[in-house]
Parts: sequence; structure tokens; C-alpha cells
Amino acid sequence: MKRYLTLVMLFILSVLLISEWIYPFAELTELSTANWIILFITLSLGSFFLRLKYYWTIPLHIVMIIFVSGIYYAKGGILAGNWFGSFFQITFNGFRDMVQFRSSDISMDFILIVFLIALWLLSYITTYSILRKQRVMSVIVLTVAYLAVINTFTDYNSNWAIVRTVLEGFLLLHLALASRIAAPNRISADSLKRNGLFYHIFVILLLAVFVFSSLMLPKKAPIFPDPIPTIKNALGINTTRTVGYSEDDTTLGGALKKDNATVFTARAEKGHYWRVESKTVYTGTGWANANSGDVISFSSGDKFPIQLTEQTTGATNTAEISFASSSDYMPYPYGTQTVNGAVDSFSANLTIERVGPVDTIKNYTVQLKTPVYNIEKMQNADFSTLSNAFVSQYTQTPKDLPDRVTKLANKVTKDADSIYDKTKAIERYLSASGTFTYSTEDAKETPRGADYVDQFLFETQIGYCDNFSTSMVVMLRTLGIPARWAKGYTPGEGEKKENDAKTTYTITNNNAHSWPEVFFPGTGWVPFEPTATFSNPENFQEPTTETANKPETPNDSTSTPETPNTPENKPEQNNGSSSTGETPKKEEPKTETAASNFEIPSWVWWIPAGLVVALLALAIIFRRRIRSYLLLRSLRNSPEFGRTYHRLIKLLASYGYVRESSETLRHFGTRVDAELTTTEFSRLTKMYEAQVYSNGLDKNVMGSDEIALIEKFIELINKNKK
Repeated sequence: MKRYLTLVMLFILSVLLISEWIYPFAELTELSTANWIILFITLSLGSFFLRLKYYWTIPLHIVMIIFVSGIYYAKGGILAGNWFGSFFQITFNGFRDMVQFRSSDISMDFILIVFLIALWLLSYITTYSILRKQRVMSVIVLTVAYLAVINTFTDYNSNWAIVRTVLEGFLLLHLALASRIAAPNRISADSLKRNGLFYHIFVILLLAVFVFSSLMLPKKAPIFPDPIPTIKNALGINTTRTVGYSEDDTTLGGALKKDNATVFTARAEKGHYWRVESKTVYTGTGWANANSGDVISFSSGDKFPIQLTEQTTGATNTAEISFASSSDYMPYPYGTQTVNGAVDSFSANLTIERVGPVDTIKNYTVQLKTPVYNIEKMQNADFSTLSNAFVSQYTQTPKDLPDRVTKLANKVTKDADSIYDKTKAIERYLSASGTFTYSTEDAKETPRGADYVDQFLFETQIGYCDNFSTSMVVMLRTLGIPARWAKGYTPGEGEKKENDAKTTYTITNNNAHSWPEVFFPGTGWVPFEPTATFSNPENFQEPTTETANKPETPNDSTSTPETPNTPENKPEQNNGSSSTGETPKKEEPKTETAASNFEIPSWVWWIPAGLVVALLALAIIFRRRIRSYLLLRSLRNSPEFGRTYHRLIKLLASYGYVRESSETLRHFGTRVDAELTTTEFSRLTKMYEAQVYSNGLDKNVMGSDEIALIEKFIELINKNKK
């Protein structure tokens, strides 16, 4: 009984030890739960602890790997028949990418499959070390090293995991040592049996004292500086950037660290977007830098060369900007009229709309007329007046942009009546639908070959302003709506002093921001705010009539907001509903449906799966019969008595007749015959001993009488199994 209790304790501790490998993996790969993988290693260790043969454990592990990976990554669930085909395709593609050293192309579902295979191997090694060698130090050291590396080079905190691992390891070592001491050939076995309970309690209390002392006692600070940051930089591991303005936006994505350093302060009547520049060409990974720009010079007090709004109706105000340190660029609000500063000469890049001093500047004043964007006017904007070249420039998308981005844009805007309403529908979908989460720490890098917008909209759905703003611009462009990407800073943190009509805003690197701009004829470039948890600081005037938001009449040229691309589409817009350009997009799923008729139905995959499960079940139920059949077959094909006798002993063990380590073969044979009320096995044992002691084990071949005796004995076992 004590032996089985020790075995159960070893099994539980082994499960806990290997579970320490699973928790970091589940957190770093963002799995919903680690429970299914823990169940996997529990069954895996159980199969090895029960000492099942390889022809049982291998199919069992393959089925479990398919099942567990399907729970996490099967799009239709594990019950979807197409998962079996997808599993083998994922495995093939993953191994192909590994062989070709294309690590960035390896998918997360394949990584999980490889991890499960590694756990399979680790379970076998752990069981072999515990049951065969009674030595588990190698597994413990490997686990501690794994946790140390994870703790050092990732965001996972392994401190408590290492404490748990050390505790589990000591208990495993203790039980393994106890089982070795309790072996029959050990001199101190009787002493251990007499004092076993005291021995175990003493070890557990000693461990508790050590752990409590290590947690409660003060700890000395490290003498040498932490070398890990240097190692990370040398290996290229430390790829996390810091928030702030950057000119290079060719590769967007990845986590950002916060930075509270002040960039500038602005004393103004109200908060504004502090605009720095805009970009036009989306590449699929980011925004292309302009190779050259149309640069002009202007002087302090001259008319501001960048006019974003066609008409400004707001009051004239001023904003005083003061940088924490000299800057080579100058943020400016919408509606800027003039710039005045100690530096008399400025330059403006009209291509990216970036303004700066000839050298550097620290203080300057901006005079502005705050734009007021009339919603009714934008709803009735006539996009047919735009030139083809202008529309083509600001509706550019990559040729390989996934089609599902366009389909999503059409789906989100299907109930909108004007281009303004479509724009607001996409803005609300990104910012307020609850589908997307704002986070700078959890944002993911775009895998090689993937599209930045597509990855955010359909895969990660976690990101910051760059993800939200770029996605809105691209979605608008797929609908033919002119849009571009602007960047700069949010209003910042305001503080109003007594007897001061203006508010002083502090703008830090954390306020670096990007947003989309949409062009409306008669209004100009209008900023929108799709980023979740952010709000638009600019002024929008609501419609003053009840009919402002109603669909346009059939005779109105603006009744079809989705085809502003060319004036040639104007005669086709007199249908009073959605544009004709939307019809082909809606017909695309019909083609896909027709093609899907030639695909194999999903339920077909359940036929081989059901057969495999049925065969495995039958094999487990009739495993002893199968073993008897295989023994009889080998008996007829290769009747070597010594090998057959050893296989008989294994067959008896599978039926419950287990030979004790202290029993001789003759004593075991007598006990088996007594339980089976026969004399056959004792006769076979005497024949085996005779061959062994006569050195004829490998030469003597059985005759027909011996074969008949063994066949009779096997039949007797099958009838009288325990």
C-alpha cells in the first residue's frame, strides 16, 4: 500500500513540475487557458506511469495533440470536420518553414503543436528518471533553467514559479530517495519502515522553514549592474520602442514603452491637435517616406503656407509654444494663419506638410482661426468636383491588400447615406464597438508577409493610435473616399492659472498621436478620431434642420456617396440608394459559394476520425486478446522457447498475475498454477530452467507437444483472467 501511495505522490508532483513549463507558454502566447495543456501532460504522464507500451502511447499522444491544438485554434471548434485537414496542413507548413529558417512565418498554432510534442518527450524523460532511475535532478535543473531564461528575456515573472519548482523538486528527490532506501536489498529499509512517518514529516517541516526564511529575511542588493539589457541589445532581443514623435513610419507595429518626458508646453484658449505632418502612401507595413518634397520658405508673420481648411468661421486666437529643448520641427493647430518667433525664416515641406525653422527653434507664437466643421455641409458635399488625379492619390491601397478589408468596410457602412455618415460609421466601429482594445504594451508586430491593417482588424485587434488611424484611412480608401494619415500630438494635460484667460497645456512624449484626415469639398481636410478611449478636440457643428441626415433625392448628385472617384459615375448615381460601385463587391461571395460546392463536406472528415477512435477503443478493450493472438502467431512462426516463456510472463502480468521481485520462477509458477487450478505453468517453468542451466536457451526449438501445452495454457489464462 505504501508503495502505491508513494507512486501516486510521485505522479502528482511530476504533473506539478511539468506544469511550470506550461504557465509561461500560455501567457506569452496569449492562450485563453492552460488547463487543456495541463490535462494533456496529466494523461501523458499517466500513460507512462502505467507503463503502457509504445503502440498505445504513440496513438494516444497523437490524438491528444490534435484534440488540444484544435481546442485552441480550430476556427469552427474541435467538432468542425475541417480541423483534421487543417491540422496536417499547419504541421506541414510549419516544418517547411523551420527547414527553410523562416522563423517569422511560423504560425502560433504550429508553435503549440511543437510545444505539445516537447511536453510529450519531457513526460517520458521525467517518468523514466523517476520510475527507472529514481533520479530527477536533471529534470529539476532543466525546469529551473527554463524558468530563469523566460524570466530574464521575456515579460513573464517567474519568481514564484522558481520557488514552486524548487519545492516540488525537493519533494520529488525526497520520495525518490525514500523509494531507493526502501528497496529490498537496502540495509536501512527496516529502519525506514519503523520511522517512515517521522522521516517524511521532518523533511516537509525543514522545507517549510527554509522557504519561510528565504521569503522573510532581508536580501542584499546586487553588487554588479544588471548585464541583461546589454545582452538583449547585443542579441537584438530588446525591440520595444518608446512612445514619441518619429519621422520613420515605414514599419509600424510592436509594443511601445511609455515616456513622460515633456516635449513642449502650449498656452492657448483650448486644446488642439498639434499637427506635425501627414503621409499619403500606405505600403502594407506602414507609411512610405517621401523621397523628395516641395519645400518653400516663408518669414515670420507671413501667411501660413499650409491651409487645411477651405473656410474658417471661428474666432481668431493665439497659441504660445515653448519647447523643453530646441526643436527642428514646429507643431501647429488646425486653422493656423501666421507663425511668429525669434527665428525670422522658416521652411515648409508641402508634400508632407511639415514646418520647421532653418536651424532649430525653442519658442514661437501661432495665430489661428479655429475651424468649425459643419456636419450638414459635409453630408451634402459634392465629390464629383474632385479631379481624378486627386482622388487616385488619396485612395491608394497596396495591390495585395486582403479582400476582407474591403468587405468589412462595406459591411460597416452599408446603412450609411452619405460619405460623412460612412466616415463616422467606420470611426464608431473602431472606437466604440468594443471589438478593439487600446494598448501600447500588448500591441503585436506584424508578421512578415502579413498586412498591418488586416492583422489588426482580424487577428490581434489590440493596438494604439497607429493601428486605429491607419485602419480607418485604408478602410475609407477601399470605399473610394479620399483620406490620409496625419500625426503629431494630442492636446496634452491642461492647467489653468488664476487671472489667466488661457490654459497652459503640457505635451509629453506620451501625447504623440496619429489620426486620419478625410477631404470634403467645400470644407477641406477634416480630422477624425477612431482610436478607442480618445476624443476629438476639434469643433463640429451639428445639423440645424431635421432633413440634414435624411437620404438625398434621386436627382441629387451626392446621393451615391460611395463613388466619388470620377465624374463619369455621376449619371449612374440617380438610383436614390447605394452606389453602383457596391454591387460588384456584393457579388463576390456568390463566386466563392459556387466554388465551395466542389469542396469536401466537413462531415466527411468524421468518418475516418470515427473509425480511428473505434479502432483505438477496440484495441484497448481487447488488448489482452490481441496480445495472446500475437503470442500464438509468433509461437508458430518462430518457436523459440526462451523468448516465448518471457512473453508468457508479460501476458500473465497484463491479466493481473504479477511476479513479485522476491519470487523465484518456480515459486511464481506454483502460485499461478494454484490460482488457475492447473499444472501447465509449473511444467513450462521446469522446461525453461532446464534449458537455461543446460545452455540450450537459444538453440533448443520446441516440438509440437510443447507448443500444444503453451496454447492450452494461453486459452486457460483467457478464461480465468482477474
